[in-house]
Amino acid sequence: MVLNGTGVLPKKYKALFKHLASWGFIVVGNDDGSTGFGKSADETIDYIKKANEDKDSIFYGKIDIDNIGITGHSQGGAGVFTAISVMEHKDEYKTAVALSPTHEETALAFGWNYDLTKINIPTLIIAGTVGEFETEMVIPFEKMVDMYNKIPSSKVMMRRIGAEHGQMLYKADGYVTAWFMWHLQGDEEASKAFTKEEPEILANSLYQDQKIDLND
Repeated sequence: MVLNGTGVLPKKYKALFKHLASWGFIVVGNDDGSTGFGKSADETIDYIKKANEDKDSIFYGKIDIDNIGITGHSQGGAGVFTAISVMEHKDEYKTAVALSPTHEETALAFGWNYDLTKINIPTLIIAGTVGEFETEMVIPFEKMVDMYNKIPSSKVMMRRIGAEHGQMLYKADGYVTAWFMWHLQGDEEASKAFTKEEPEILANSLYQDQKIDLND
C-alpha cells in the first residue's frame, strides 16, 4: 500500500507503482488528500480484502493477506505511522516504510495522531538532507532521531545525501524494495542490505546518519 503526500496523488507517480510491481508486489494507492489521518489506509485494507475474495476481480485469490506492507511520503509518511499504530487495521501490516514523514509536532497540529510507541512491526525511515522544507519543516534531523528512538520494534533509519523533499519519493527505491522483499517475500539476499555484521547501507556513501536496531 502506498499513501500519497499532500497534493501529490498516486497518478503522478505511476513509475513508482510499476517499479514495485516489477518485483512481484501488488501495489495499491488511493486519491485521498488527507492520508495523515489513516482513514483511507483502513479503507484500502478493506478494499484489497474484498478484491481477494471477489470471484469477478482480477485479484481473486492472488493477494497474500498475511504479507501486507505499507509505505508513504510526507503526509503519507505520517499516515503510515497512524495506520500502523492507532487505526483499526494496525495489526494487519507486516512491515512499513516512511519516506520523509511529517514529524510529530506538526503531525499532531494537523490532527494526524500517530503514536510511535505503539508500533510493533519492522519499520524503515528515510529522509533527505537538502532544502529548508525537508530539513527544517517536515523532518529535522534531531526530530527524526527522537522519532526513531520512540519506536520499540525492529527499525532502521538513514538520510539520502543530496535529496530534496520531493525526490524522496524515488531516491531510495532500491532500499525500499529490498526492505519489502526481505520482510514480505523472505528474500535473504535483500536482507543483507540491513543485516549481517557489516550491513550494506553502512558502507553506502550516498547515505548518512544510518541507525540500525533489529531487535526481533
